[in-house]
Amino acid sequence: MTGALVLRLLLALAALAAGGGWMGARDPAPALRRPFAPLARIERRAAGELGARVQRWRLVTTRGGTVSALWRAAPAGVPHPWTAVMMGGLQTGDQAALLLPADAPFHVLAVDWPWQGPRTLTPAEFALKLPAIERAALRSPAALALGVEAAARTPGVDPARIVLVGASLGAPPALAALRLTGAPDALVLVDAGADLELLMRVGLERHGWLHGPASVTAALAYQRVWPLEPALNARAAARLPVLLMNSAHDERMPRSAVVKLHASLPRATVRWRSGPHMRPGQRDVIARLARDADAWLRARDAAPPATAAGPEPRAATRAPR
Repeated sequence: MTGALVLRLLLALAALAAGGGWMGARDPAPALRRPFAPLARIERRAAGELGARVQRWRLVTTRGGTVSALWRAAPAGVPHPWTAVMMGGLQTGDQAALLLPADAPFHVLAVDWPWQGPRTLTPAEFALKLPAIERAALRSPAALALGVEAAARTPGVDPARIVLVGASLGAPPALAALRLTGAPDALVLVDAGADLELLMRVGLERHGWLHGPASVTAALAYQRVWPLEPALNARAAARLPVLLMNSAHDERMPRSAVVKLHASLPRATVRWRSGPHMRPGQRDVIARLARDADAWLRARDAAPPATAAGPEPRAATRAPR
Protein backbone atom coordinates (compact mmCIF):
# COMPACT_ATOMS: atom_id res chain seq x y z
CA MET A 1 0.00 0.00 0.00
CA THR A 2 1.51 3.34 -1.02
CA GLY A 3 1.98 6.26 1.33
CA ALA A 4 -0.53 8.32 -0.64
CA LEU A 5 -3.14 5.55 -0.33
CA VAL A 6 -2.54 5.25 3.40
CA LEU A 7 -2.98 9.00 3.77
CA ARG A 8 -6.25 8.89 1.80
CA LEU A 9 -7.49 6.04 3.99
CA LEU A 10 -6.65 7.96 7.14
CA LEU A 11 -8.37 11.05 5.77
CA ALA A 12 -11.50 8.99 5.07
CA LEU A 13 -11.46 7.58 8.61
CA ALA A 14 -10.95 11.06 10.02
CA ALA A 15 -13.89 12.37 8.00
CA LEU A 16 -16.07 9.53 9.31
CA ALA A 17 -14.98 10.27 12.86
CA ALA A 18 -15.54 14.00 12.50
CA GLY A 19 -19.05 13.29 11.32
CA GLY A 20 -19.77 11.23 14.42
CA GLY A 21 -19.95 8.01 12.43
CA TRP A 22 -18.63 5.85 15.25
CA MET A 23 -19.26 7.99 18.31
CA GLY A 24 -23.05 8.25 18.30
CA ALA A 25 -24.74 10.84 20.53
CA ARG A 26 -22.28 13.31 22.02
CA ASP A 27 -23.15 13.48 25.72
CA PRO A 28 -19.80 13.84 27.49
CA ALA A 29 -21.10 13.26 31.03
CA PRO A 30 -20.99 9.41 31.10
CA ALA A 31 -17.42 9.30 29.77
CA LEU A 32 -16.32 11.90 32.32
CA ARG A 33 -17.95 10.07 35.22
CA ARG A 34 -16.32 6.70 34.52
CA PRO A 35 -12.86 7.60 35.90
CA PHE A 36 -14.28 9.50 38.87
CA ALA A 37 -14.32 8.09 42.41
CA PRO A 38 -15.07 10.03 45.61
CA LEU A 39 -12.32 11.34 47.85
CA ALA A 40 -11.38 8.95 50.67
CA ARG A 41 -8.61 10.90 52.39
CA ILE A 42 -6.04 13.69 52.01
CA GLU A 43 -2.39 13.09 52.85
CA ARG A 44 -0.67 16.40 53.58
CA ARG A 45 3.05 17.01 53.96
CA ALA A 46 4.80 20.30 54.66
CA ALA A 47 6.95 21.51 51.74
CA GLY A 48 8.83 24.47 53.18
CA GLU A 49 11.54 24.01 50.57
CA LEU A 50 8.99 25.25 48.02
CA GLY A 51 8.07 28.37 49.95
CA ALA A 52 6.09 29.61 52.90
CA ARG A 53 2.71 28.01 53.62
CA VAL A 54 3.21 25.33 50.92
CA GLN A 55 2.15 21.70 51.34
CA ARG A 56 2.28 18.66 49.09
CA TRP A 57 -1.06 16.90 48.96
CA ARG A 58 -1.84 13.36 47.89
CA LEU A 59 -5.54 12.83 47.27
CA VAL A 60 -6.65 9.21 47.60
CA THR A 61 -9.97 8.01 46.15
CA THR A 62 -12.28 5.28 47.38
CA ARG A 63 -10.93 3.09 44.54
CA GLY A 64 -7.33 3.60 45.61
CA GLY A 65 -6.45 6.09 42.85
CA THR A 66 -4.24 9.02 43.71
CA VAL A 67 -3.86 12.63 42.57
CA SER A 68 -0.95 14.93 43.39
CA ALA A 69 -1.43 18.60 44.21
CA LEU A 70 0.34 21.58 45.76
CA TRP A 71 -1.38 23.77 48.35
CA ARG A 72 -0.42 27.26 49.42
CA ALA A 73 -2.49 29.01 52.03
CA ALA A 74 -3.32 32.69 51.80
CA PRO A 75 -1.08 35.00 53.86
CA ALA A 76 -2.09 35.40 57.48
CA GLY A 77 -4.52 38.23 58.03
CA VAL A 78 -6.25 38.11 54.63
CA PRO A 79 -9.95 38.57 55.44
CA HIS A 80 -12.31 35.93 54.09
CA PRO A 81 -10.10 34.66 51.24
CA TRP A 82 -11.33 32.83 48.19
CA THR A 83 -9.82 29.44 47.36
CA ALA A 84 -8.62 28.81 43.81
CA VAL A 85 -8.51 25.19 42.65
CA MET A 86 -6.62 25.15 39.39
CA MET A 87 -4.94 23.20 36.63
CA GLY A 88 -2.29 24.84 34.47
CA GLY A 89 -0.74 23.72 31.22
CA LEU A 90 0.77 20.27 30.80
CA GLN A 91 4.30 21.57 31.34
CA THR A 92 3.30 23.31 34.59
CA GLY A 93 1.07 20.82 36.39
CA ASP A 94 0.82 21.33 40.14
CA GLN A 95 3.75 23.77 40.01
CA ALA A 96 1.19 26.35 38.89
CA ALA A 97 0.66 27.08 42.59
CA LEU A 98 4.22 28.40 42.80
CA LEU A 99 3.86 30.69 39.78
CA LEU A 100 1.30 32.87 41.54
CA PRO A 101 2.66 35.69 43.72
CA ALA A 102 3.45 34.53 47.24
CA ASP A 103 1.37 37.41 48.63
CA ALA A 104 -1.71 36.60 46.50
CA PRO A 105 -4.72 37.12 48.81
CA PHE A 106 -6.28 33.70 48.30
CA HIS A 107 -5.66 30.05 49.01
CA VAL A 108 -4.57 28.04 46.00
CA LEU A 109 -4.58 24.31 45.27
CA ALA A 110 -2.93 23.36 41.97
CA VAL A 111 -3.80 19.84 40.81
CA ASP A 112 -1.29 17.91 38.74
CA TRP A 113 -2.15 16.21 35.47
CA PRO A 114 -2.75 12.44 35.74
CA TRP A 115 -0.26 11.89 32.89
CA GLN A 116 2.88 10.26 34.33
CA GLY A 117 4.96 10.18 31.14
CA PRO A 118 7.28 12.84 29.70
CA ARG A 119 5.72 16.27 29.28
CA THR A 120 7.54 16.92 25.99
CA LEU A 121 6.99 14.38 23.19
CA THR A 122 8.23 14.02 19.64
CA PRO A 123 5.57 13.39 16.97
CA ALA A 124 6.45 9.67 16.91
CA GLU A 125 6.25 9.42 20.72
CA PHE A 126 2.94 11.26 20.68
CA ALA A 127 1.48 8.80 18.19
CA LEU A 128 2.76 5.75 20.11
CA LYS A 129 1.51 7.02 23.46
CA LEU A 130 -1.85 8.28 22.20
CA PRO A 131 -3.98 5.64 24.05
CA ALA A 132 -2.21 6.40 27.34
CA ILE A 133 -2.52 10.14 26.73
CA GLU A 134 -6.24 9.64 26.08
CA ARG A 135 -6.73 7.82 29.40
CA ALA A 136 -4.81 10.46 31.32
CA ALA A 137 -6.65 13.34 29.62
CA LEU A 138 -10.04 11.84 30.44
CA ARG A 139 -9.01 11.48 34.09
CA SER A 140 -8.05 15.15 34.38
CA PRO A 141 -11.58 16.48 35.14
CA ALA A 142 -11.94 13.87 37.88
CA ALA A 143 -8.60 15.00 39.33
CA LEU A 144 -9.80 18.60 39.44
CA ALA A 145 -13.13 17.60 40.98
CA LEU A 146 -11.21 15.76 43.71
CA GLY A 147 -9.18 18.91 44.29
CA VAL A 148 -12.36 20.91 44.78
CA GLU A 149 -13.65 18.37 47.30
CA ALA A 150 -10.31 18.33 49.15
CA ALA A 151 -10.15 22.12 49.32
CA ALA A 152 -13.71 22.31 50.64
CA ARG A 153 -12.76 19.96 53.50
CA THR A 154 -9.73 22.02 54.54
CA PRO A 155 -9.85 24.05 57.78
CA GLY A 156 -9.90 27.75 57.05
CA VAL A 157 -11.52 27.33 53.63
CA ASP A 158 -14.98 28.75 53.07
CA PRO A 159 -16.69 26.08 50.92
CA ALA A 160 -18.95 28.80 49.50
CA ARG A 161 -15.96 30.72 48.10
CA ILE A 162 -14.21 28.28 45.77
CA VAL A 163 -13.23 29.38 42.27
CA LEU A 164 -12.24 26.81 39.65
CA VAL A 165 -9.39 28.02 37.42
CA GLY A 166 -8.21 26.57 34.12
CA ALA A 167 -5.23 28.06 32.31
CA SER A 168 -4.28 27.23 28.72
CA LEU A 169 -4.49 23.43 28.32
CA GLY A 170 -6.03 23.26 31.81
CA ALA A 171 -9.17 25.08 30.67
CA PRO A 172 -10.97 22.09 29.03
CA PRO A 173 -10.59 19.90 32.16
CA ALA A 174 -11.80 22.79 34.33
CA LEU A 175 -15.04 23.14 32.37
CA ALA A 176 -15.47 19.37 32.23
CA ALA A 177 -14.94 19.09 36.01
CA LEU A 178 -18.19 20.99 36.49
CA ARG A 179 -19.92 17.82 35.24
CA LEU A 180 -18.56 16.08 38.35
CA THR A 181 -18.84 18.68 41.10
CA GLY A 182 -21.29 21.44 41.92
CA ALA A 183 -19.10 22.96 44.62
CA PRO A 184 -17.33 25.78 42.72
CA ASP A 185 -18.88 29.22 43.07
CA ALA A 186 -17.08 30.84 40.13
CA LEU A 187 -15.02 29.89 37.08
CA VAL A 188 -11.97 31.63 35.60
CA LEU A 189 -10.44 30.52 32.29
CA VAL A 190 -7.14 32.04 31.13
CA ASP A 191 -5.84 31.92 27.53
CA ALA A 192 -8.45 29.33 26.67
CA GLY A 193 -10.37 28.34 23.56
CA ALA A 194 -12.81 25.75 22.27
CA ASP A 195 -12.57 23.33 19.31
CA LEU A 196 -10.06 20.77 20.57
CA GLU A 197 -9.53 19.28 17.15
CA LEU A 198 -8.35 22.62 15.80
CA LEU A 199 -6.18 23.23 18.87
CA MET A 200 -4.50 19.84 18.51
CA ARG A 201 -3.84 20.38 14.80
CA VAL A 202 -2.36 23.82 15.41
CA GLY A 203 -0.23 22.43 18.24
CA LEU A 204 1.14 19.63 16.06
CA GLU A 205 1.93 22.06 13.25
CA ARG A 206 3.71 24.32 15.72
CA HIS A 207 5.95 21.35 16.54
CA GLY A 208 6.88 20.77 12.90
CA TRP A 209 4.14 18.48 11.57
CA LEU A 210 2.96 19.01 8.01
CA HIS A 211 -0.62 20.18 7.63
CA GLY A 212 -1.98 16.91 6.15
CA PRO A 213 -0.64 14.48 8.79
CA ALA A 214 -1.42 16.99 11.55
CA SER A 215 -5.04 17.27 10.37
CA VAL A 216 -5.51 13.51 10.22
CA THR A 217 -3.88 12.90 13.59
CA ALA A 218 -5.87 15.69 15.25
CA ALA A 219 -9.15 14.36 13.83
CA LEU A 220 -8.42 10.84 15.07
CA ALA A 221 -7.11 12.04 18.44
CA TYR A 222 -10.21 14.17 18.94
CA GLN A 223 -12.33 11.02 18.85
CA ARG A 224 -10.48 9.86 21.95
CA VAL A 225 -10.78 13.06 23.98
CA TRP A 226 -14.00 14.65 22.69
CA PRO A 227 -15.68 14.56 26.15
CA LEU A 228 -13.29 17.38 27.12
CA GLU A 229 -14.52 19.67 24.33
CA PRO A 230 -15.28 23.04 26.01
CA ALA A 231 -18.20 23.79 23.71
CA LEU A 232 -19.90 20.58 24.90
CA ASN A 233 -19.34 21.30 28.60
CA ALA A 234 -20.06 25.04 28.66
CA ARG A 235 -23.65 24.52 29.79
CA ALA A 236 -22.34 22.99 33.03
CA ALA A 237 -21.12 26.51 33.91
CA ALA A 238 -24.50 28.15 33.29
CA ARG A 239 -25.19 28.74 36.98
CA LEU A 240 -21.78 30.30 37.70
CA PRO A 241 -20.21 33.71 37.25
CA VAL A 242 -17.47 33.20 34.63
CA LEU A 243 -14.41 35.30 33.83
CA LEU A 244 -12.63 34.74 30.51
CA MET A 245 -9.14 36.25 30.27
CA ASN A 246 -7.52 36.13 26.84
CA SER A 247 -4.64 37.69 24.97
CA ALA A 248 -5.60 39.65 21.89
CA HIS A 249 -2.34 38.55 20.25
CA ASP A 250 -2.23 34.89 21.29
CA GLU A 251 0.05 33.05 18.87
CA ARG A 252 -0.90 29.62 20.25
CA MET A 253 -4.67 30.03 20.40
CA PRO A 254 -6.42 30.57 17.04
CA ARG A 255 -8.85 33.46 17.18
CA SER A 256 -11.68 31.21 15.94
CA ALA A 257 -11.14 28.92 18.96
CA VAL A 258 -11.34 31.88 21.34
CA VAL A 259 -14.48 33.18 19.62
CA LYS A 260 -16.08 29.73 19.86
CA LEU A 261 -15.39 29.53 23.61
CA HIS A 262 -16.80 33.02 24.20
CA ALA A 263 -19.91 32.14 22.19
CA SER A 264 -20.35 29.02 24.33
CA LEU A 265 -20.32 31.17 27.49
CA PRO A 266 -22.37 34.19 26.41
CA ARG A 267 -22.94 35.53 29.95
CA ALA A 268 -19.26 35.56 30.89
CA THR A 269 -17.25 38.65 31.70
CA VAL A 270 -14.46 38.94 29.13
CA ARG A 271 -11.13 40.66 29.71
CA TRP A 272 -8.49 41.16 27.00
CA ARG A 273 -4.82 41.98 27.32
CA SER A 274 -1.98 42.53 24.86
CA GLY A 275 1.03 40.25 24.48
CA PRO A 276 1.54 36.55 23.71
CA HIS A 277 0.10 33.38 25.21
CA MET A 278 0.84 33.17 28.93
CA ARG A 279 4.01 31.24 29.82
CA PRO A 280 5.44 30.17 33.21
CA GLY A 281 8.31 32.65 32.98
CA GLN A 282 6.02 35.67 32.65
CA ARG A 283 5.74 36.31 36.36
CA ASP A 284 4.62 39.93 35.91
CA VAL A 285 1.80 38.87 33.57
CA ILE A 286 0.71 36.09 35.94
CA ALA A 287 0.74 38.50 38.88
CA ARG A 288 -1.42 40.98 36.98
CA LEU A 289 -3.88 38.27 35.96
CA ALA A 290 -4.08 37.09 39.59
CA ARG A 291 -4.80 40.65 40.78
CA ASP A 292 -7.46 41.13 38.11
CA ALA A 293 -9.17 37.83 38.94
CA ASP A 294 -9.12 38.61 42.67
CA ALA A 295 -10.57 42.08 42.02
CA TRP A 296 -13.32 40.53 39.88
CA LEU A 297 -14.20 38.05 42.63
CA ARG A 298 -14.26 40.74 45.31
CA ALA A 299 -16.35 43.02 43.12
CA ARG A 300 -18.88 40.24 42.92
CA ASP A 301 -18.79 39.97 46.71
CA ALA A 302 -19.73 43.63 46.95
CA ALA A 303 -22.38 43.59 44.20
CA PRO A 304 -26.07 43.01 44.99
CA PRO A 305 -27.38 39.56 44.02
CA ALA A 306 -28.31 39.25 40.35
CA THR A 307 -31.90 38.50 39.44
CA ALA A 308 -32.67 35.07 38.08
CA ALA A 309 -33.28 36.47 34.61
CA GLY A 310 -30.65 39.16 34.65
CA PRO A 311 -27.55 38.42 32.60
CA GLU A 312 -24.11 38.80 34.06
CA PRO A 313 -22.41 42.00 32.88
CA ARG A 314 -20.23 41.43 29.84
CA ALA A 315 -17.18 43.66 29.61
CA ALA A 316 -14.74 44.30 26.77
CA THR A 317 -16.27 41.66 24.55
CA ARG A 318 -14.32 42.80 21.49
CA ALA A 319 -10.61 42.20 21.36
CA PRO A 320 -8.34 45.24 21.01
CA ARG A 321 -7.01 45.67 17.52
